[in-house]
Amino acid sequence: MKNTFLGAIVVALGLGATVPFVGWAQDQPQAQAQAEPTRRGGRGIGGPGRPGGPGGRMGGPLGGGLREVMRELTDAQRQQIRAIHDKHAAQIEPLFERVRTAREALDNAVTSGNAGNLQALSIEVGNAETELTFAQAQVQSEVFNVLTAEQKQKVAEGRKQMEARRGEMLKRRQERAQ
Repeated sequence: MKNTFLGAIVVALGLGATVPFVGWAQDQPQAQAQAEPTRRGGRGIGGPGRPGGPGGRMGGPLGGGLREVMRELTDAQRQQIRAIHDKHAAQIEPLFERVRTAREALDNAVTSGNAGNLQALSIEVGNAETELTFAQAQVQSEVFNVLTAEQKQKVAEGRKQMEARRGEMLKRRQERAQ
């Protein structure tokens, strides 16, 4: 039970850790976005311009009200956030690739019937996602420090609203299960 809970937290943080990339990805010039190759398929783990990459699901520590805040950034804030992402891109991109490769190896083992090394492959997926989540959390922390007090308050309010919706959904699920 404890491992399942920890695994759920790691996955949730991993999915939500791309949040700071939302504004950055949306601000990329069209020519640059078209010039970058994209990957298709897989589990949705990817970098800028890839499925599951920046601009994906909202969540993580900056989730909730971040979408609205990202639209209201000043040009100076956008430049600072772009610089933060550029500074960390060389570190994060290989981590995305490591997660993708680890998940692919696990999927291949499952579909090939090779159950002998599922535990080791699962541990590698967890380790890769943990490293990626940590690196993304560092980026989010730097991005959060760029926000004004008012913007931080909006993010906090958005998180409260998201938690309330999450609680309502859980309650409805529990009622349906009974």
